[in-house]
Amino acid sequence: MRVLFASVATVALAAIAPCAAMGDTLEDALIAAHANNPNLEEARLAVQAAREDRVQAMASYLPSLGISASTGLQSVESDTNSFFGPTTTQTDLNPSTGVAQVTQQLFTGFRRSGQSRLADANIAGAQEGLRSRAQDVLLAAVNAYVSVLRDQEIVRLREEHVAGLNRLLSGTRRMLDVGEVSRTDVAQAQTRLAGARGSLARARADLESSQARYIAIVGRPPQGLLPVSALPQTPHSLEESVRLANERHPDLARAEQAERAARAQVTIERSSLLPQVSLVGRAEENRDFSTTETRRESSSAVAQFSMPLFEGGYAWSRTRQSRINVGRAEARTEAQRREILAAVSAAWSDLIASREVLTAADEQVEASAVAVEGAERERGYGLRSTLDVLNAEEEARNAQISRVRANADAVFASYALLAATGALTLERATGHAN
Repeated sequence: MRVLFASVATVALAAIAPCAAMGDTLEDALIAAHANNPNLEEARLAVQAAREDRVQAMASYLPSLGISASTGLQSVESDTNSFFGPTTTQTDLNPSTGVAQVTQQLFTGFRRSGQSRLADANIAGAQEGLRSRAQDVLLAAVNAYVSVLRDQEIVRLREEHVAGLNRLLSGTRRMLDVGEVSRTDVAQAQTRLAGARGSLARARADLESSQARYIAIVGRPPQGLLPVSALPQTPHSLEESVRLANERHPDLARAEQAERAARAQVTIERSSLLPQVSLVGRAEENRDFSTTETRRESSSAVAQFSMPLFEGGYAWSRTRQSRINVGRAEARTEAQRREILAAVSAAWSDLIASREVLTAADEQVEASAVAVEGAERERGYGLRSTLDVLNAEEEARNAQISRVRANADAVFASYALLAATGALTLERATGHAN
């Protein structure tokens, strides 16, 4: 038992997974999740769709050209009264028409500039949304990775506990046969063994659940996950974390782009109240094919001017509504800023607490190993009972499991703080940040 607890006391979260020759690292899992996660792919497509808004906005600055043509059959019958009596004349025609028209908008009440600004804001907002989604996916991948490692180690500890209790129960029964212990000692060992088997079943179920979440996020099953070799560089103080979040958090930047979009919408709606000027060029040709051919051509260039005078207050209402929406967007930005600052504060506190809990867990594991060794020795001298040894081993096992969980929490807390400040990127998470 001394060797067992001494070896376990030196194991950190980095040694949770079985060390396979070819296993996945945390960096591998993050790269796979970044490439394969469907939620992140949807955000990439949203950026591509937003870029089409810019193409549509630029199209309004260019002239529009259209052509139309028609052809058909026409039969004209006419009756004429003359000195010689009524006569009927029937003429079969084959009329055809071709029209080409080009329109260039000269002034749209600043609608085109508003549409351009709206497109730029939508693109920037979609890009910030992609950054935010990437952070969520990466953080979820980190959580899935450390959860699998944690649950694998807990299963291993539970299995060792069950095996150890089986040996203890066998030894206690032999001692009962020679009269060194009572049936109570055997019953106590049996009780602990049954409880340990139940805890092992729960641990295995937790591991299967963690593996399922890993597959859903990363896109492939966990294969021989390797130790977390290094943690990312995190801010050194809460003040620095807050400053970084204000500068680069994607959710805050996306809210600010929504403000820009709302202001651009005001310009678009207000354009309905201003004059519209366009230049229209038109060329037309008409032909009638009968016994003789008649051909007519015409061309024109016309400047068109329009100015709304009264439309029942619809355009004014739309303009006022868009201005109200600007105020709503500003309020949402401020609410987003406050939520981010609260999340940063919570993430910083979690990181500090997780480090302290991990330190305490290490001390608890060391102390519990010494307690188990002493209880076993004193039991051999008749100073301790079987129950005392069982209690000491139970406390030691619980301390080891607590340390495994504390290790997982400490790893996750480092990445969670980066995400709270808006700095969790694939480059930084995989150690390739500039």
